Amino acid sequence: KYPSLRDHPLKTAAQWLAGRALDDGHDQLWRVGDNLYDLSAFVATHPGGSEWLEVTRGMDITEAFEYSHLSPHVRTVLAKYYVRPAGVARNSPYTFEPDGFYMTLKQRVHRHLSTRVSREEKEAAHRRITTIQDRIVATFFLLLMATAWSESYAAAVLAGLVLMLNINCSHNFYHKKNNWRMYCWDLGLLSSYEWRITHALSHHGYTNTLWDFELSDFEPFADFRVHPKSFFKRYVIPLSVLTSSFVFFFAEAVKRIITIAIGQQRLRPENLLPLAELIFLCLLGCPFVQAVKLWLVVHGVSSYMFGFVGIIAAHHHPDMYHPGDGPFQYGNDWGLGQLDAVRDRRDVEGVLLAELTMYGNHILHHLFPTLDHGMLDLIRPVFKQTCLDFK
Repeated sequence: KYPSLRDHPLKTAAQWLAGRALDDGHDQLWRVGDNLYDLSAFVATHPGGSEWLEVTRGMDITEAFEYSHLSPHVRTVLAKYYVRPAGVARNSPYTFEPDGFYMTLKQRVHRHLSTRVSREEKEAAHRRITTIQDRIVATFFLLLMATAWSESYAAAVLAGLVLMLNINCSHNFYHKKNNWRMYCWDLGLLSSYEWRITHALSHHGYTNTLWDFELSDFEPFADFRVHPKSFFKRYVIPLSVLTSSFVFFFAEAVKRIITIAIGQQRLRPENLLPLAELIFLCLLGCPFVQAVKLWLVVHGVSSYMFGFVGIIAAHHHPDMYHPGDGPFQYGNDWGLGQLDAVRDRRDVEGVLLAELTMYGNHILHHLFPTLDHGMLDLIRPVFKQTCLDFK
């Protein structure tokens, strides 16, 4: 089914959720596979945080359920809340057959991490990620201080570059249960709450398909759906998106203000973090008008670099699957669908800082988005062997 509200002029997380609720039509229940569950009593105690379940009430959450949980124990918990069979086929094109590629891979990864990787190795991997994130955040605020004291546009540009690195790095954290580092994303006029919906649920669940918000968000200015891909579609459209990406952050902020004003979502405390940065510049002695100019430079540079990294990251190479390309190259298994629509960046491979800030190790991240990025190299041998086994 063509997604409801996909072509609504106001492209927001709230609109995507409303469209999904209309299409799935499960009212106050959640769908996983072919069954419906009432998770109302579980929302408050969900280990990943209540937000994930609050926003998906009435929806088919099969993809999110599968890619978010490695342990088979979650199925035992889920069974406690069973209500009835769904009775109708899923709208999603994806399958999760027990002996299919993704479910086989997931089982092997869980067994590998449970039996072959020590607790110390896992903690060390997590510590490497948090150390990098914390240092980038500290560097950003130091550069913000230097910008205020010097009133220098060069310092503002550097602060904007580091802000982009901070935002991209914090992407590792909003895929997880609630944690303070996920709010580093909100330092850049973006919303971790909204991106949990538009990126973690939509883009990761339905990469480069009609249900991928990150494709529809470009439209009608750029449309990746047309097949076959002409030279214009292959190269001119991505470049046109890139040249205008300096306004992306500001457009997202305006859309957020509109959705709050019309009551589609509420103002969240973390939405005020960019405003706090402007106040911070003023408190450090920068005149207000100059502080506004420098603040605009910081966020304009960050927005441009965010768009630059995003457009070349992994999904818009001409060989990647997009809507309009016909059937999936490898079939409808969800994991193989990810291989169809995601490409790794060899240029940042092996350098953790670059992988975190430039979307490296992207295939494994898409297959297991809730795993720390530092853990992904530990499961690469399992992934490679499974690819070989499935030819």
